[in-house]
Amino acid sequence: MAVIDGMDLSIARLEWSTSAPGASPAARLEGQFNLTLWGTFTGLDARLQRSFDAGATWHACTRAGAQVALTAPVSEIWEEPEAGMLYRVNVIAIVSGTVNARLSR
Repeated sequence: MAVIDGMDLSIARLEWSTSAPGASPAARLEGQFNLTLWGTFTGLDARLQRSFDAGATWHACTRAGAQVALTAPVSEIWEEPEAGMLYRVNVIAIVSGTVNARLSR
């Protein structure tokens, strides 16, 4: 069992909420997985990030070379071809309200 910051990473599901900037705990995801954001927030600036080294460093996910900016409610399917990758949601800024995030396989 892999544990980082007290979280069992063998569980491929993360449910998290915040009303302040900060990063969610990590979830170990591979294959197709869901990313869903919802809540009462305004002024959200968040990034989906992944780690290749068990959480020592984090990299913003990109599409066509541009960082994926999460600024509104979203529900998308992503795909990770490599085993052992960690993902998290990093809230850079939030003006008001609460953002809820779910990463799951």
